[in-house]
Amino acid sequence: MPLPDHDTQVKASSEAADIFVSHYYQAINSKSALLPFYINTSPRYGMQADISINGAVVASPEAYLQLLQAQGPGVHYEIESFDAHVMNPSFQLGAPENVYDGAKVEKNGGRMSIAVTIMGRVKYGKDREAPQKMFNETFVLVPNWESMVRNAPRGLKRWLIMSQNFRAL
Repeated sequence: MPLPDHDTQVKASSEAADIFVSHYYQAINSKSALLPFYINTSPRYGMQADISINGAVVASPEAYLQLLQAQGPGVHYEIESFDAHVMNPSFQLGAPENVYDGAKVEKNGGRMSIAVTIMGRVKYGKDREAPQKMFNETFVLVPNWESMVRNAPRGLKRWLIMSQNFRAL
């Protein structure tokens, strides 16, 4: 199958990162369930996502959500910038033999793995004088193969987190 060309890789990875960053940090700020964003929800990936928060390994997305909830009310994550790069234009781990419309998916960048780096600020309170910290977060996103079947269930994430590294600066 033909790999996506350079322009397609840039466009597809940028769009994927934009959608992911918007939805993921909206979920974090509303303290919503994070599990749907991770490979832990996919039976195709026989592993758990790697999650590292300030150098400490976190066992699961649920444990990470508990850490976020323990920060207290009024904590808000603001994104200042993000960047995306294709790691592998034809990611295969866990891929089914028959992806619906497979050649088109591959050519359009649907099988890529993507590194997304985010810079932002955490505000610990709602008033102007609330303490703030800068943060850097890096994700490795991989295709959600369940979203590539014919008549896939609505609401599935297109990309899933395989690896996450958060660092407060």
